[in-house]
Amino acid sequence: MYLITVARAVEAGSDGPVPIAAIAGELDVSVPSANEMIRKLDGRGFLTYEPYHGVRLSEAGHGIADQVLRTRRLWATFLAEHLGFNPADADEQACHLEHATTPEAANRLAAFLGNPEAGPLGRPIPSATFQDNRHPDMRLADVAVGVEYEVVAMRAAKRAREFLAAEGLTIGSRLTVAAAGASGLLIELDGESIHLNESLAAAIEVRSDV
Repeated sequence: MYLITVARAVEAGSDGPVPIAAIAGELDVSVPSANEMIRKLDGRGFLTYEPYHGVRLSEAGHGIADQVLRTRRLWATFLAEHLGFNPADADEQACHLEHATTPEAANRLAAFLGNPEAGPLGRPIPSATFQDNRHPDMRLADVAVGVEYEVVAMRAAKRAREFLAAEGLTIGSRLTVAAAGASGLLIELDGESIHLNESLAAAIEVRSDV
C-alpha cells in the first residue's frame, strides 16, 4: 500500500518526492510508523528516501505498484461492467482482490475485458510487464530450506495480510526459509526471523530465481 500510495501521488501530478506526512495521512497511520516502513522499503530497494523531502519510487517499486494498480483497476472494470457496481464501489471492492491475483490471472482478466486502457474511475490501467521466464510459482509451505524466494502473491485473509505487512512481508519481499517443521516455517527477512504457521505459509506464493 505504501508503494501504491506513492504511485498514485505521482499519477495525480506530484513531480517531486512525496512527503512522508502525506503518505501517513493517506494510509491513516502515524508519521513515525510510516517513516519506519519507508526505511524498510528503501532498504529493500523499492523506494528512494530523501531526508526532509520525501520518497520516490525506484524502478523495482514502480514495477510492483504498477502490477497492483493494474490488477485493481482490471477487477474494478469487471465489477462495474459485469456486476453492476458503481465506479467508486467497484474500486473499493477491487482493493480486496488485488493482492490475491497472480500476474497471469490479471493478464487473462485483461484479455477477457478486451484489454481496457482505463478503469471505471478514469485512471489508466498500467500495461502488463509480467514475463514468466523463471521458475513456476509455488506455495511457501512447499519450498526448500536455505533458498531465497520472492513473494509474488498472498491469498491470506485481509487481517492476516495486515499482520504480514506489519512484519515487513509483502508482495516483492525476498525471504529465505531457515527451518521447517510441524509448527510451520521459520523465515529470514531483512535480517529478522519470523515464524509462520502452516496456514499462513500455504497462503503465500513465491518464486525462485535459481
